Amino acid sequence: MDTGNDIFNTSPDPFAGLISRPDGSLALLLRSEGGFPRRPGAAMALWPDGARIGRLGAGCIDADIAGHLGAAEPVTRLIYGKGGPIDLPLPWGGSVEIALIQRPDPEWLRQIAHARKIRQAAYWRIGLAEGEIRMTEAAETGLHGDEFVLKLYPGCALHIHGEGDEATALVAMARAIGLDCHLGANSVTADAQTAVVALFHDHDRELTILRDALASDAFYIGAMGSHRAQVARLAGLRDVGVGEEELAKLRGPIGVVAPAREPRLLAASVLTEILSLYDRAFG
Repeated sequence: MDTGNDIFNTSPDPFAGLISRPDGSLALLLRSEGGFPRRPGAAMALWPDGARIGRLGAGCIDADIAGHLGAAEPVTRLIYGKGGPIDLPLPWGGSVEIALIQRPDPEWLRQIAHARKIRQAAYWRIGLAEGEIRMTEAAETGLHGDEFVLKLYPGCALHIHGEGDEATALVAMARAIGLDCHLGANSVTADAQTAVVALFHDHDRELTILRDALASDAFYIGAMGSHRAQVARLAGLRDVGVGEEELAKLRGPIGVVAPAREPRLLAASVLTEILSLYDRAFG
């Protein structure tokens, strides 16, 4: 895949990229049929010089979208595959519809950036005829007549507790893909898009951390150790007053590969589990 003109290194976020370079446009996936690998709301930023952040499809689709930059209308609606006017069949069948928002309102982009900074979900109604964008109440992402509702959640954040090689490896991997990491005592209260991971070999050190995490809104709470360690951990949490409903949220052993004893394998396994659950809940 040719990424020579992509600017992934300056920002992996299409919306943030458009704030730094306001001469670009935003492509949004409105709907898909068949086996298309993206969900409605997937976004790509692109600029007249060929720079892009994000992908919406195979190279041919993204290249064709770029060919509509600078159109007179504020929003250009494009259909690819079955039923579309563009002779570009999709290898997986079906069809996709994409809206290209020409030079989106900088104030809207700043509002998105602010919502992400304070880790607040935001919902927007985008008029697909005139390009008007306004904040709205909670609603599902998707087409609603001539409007598209875009739901944007805060990004996945990690609160990592531990001092060994496992914690070091997980921090490095998470930061390498741009996730927000808080370590140990530097952790703030976990919100609904936060994963809390305890990576201690001395399990007595984790009980207070897990008790507080289980009282939070964190979507993922997990602790390193065997099945036997998990049984002892649950007993210890019961002793400090944690109820069964909260205990049901605690994962252990953690990761998609079990058992995983090598620190990098464990870190990769746990990170995969976290991202999969985040995508299922908020993607």
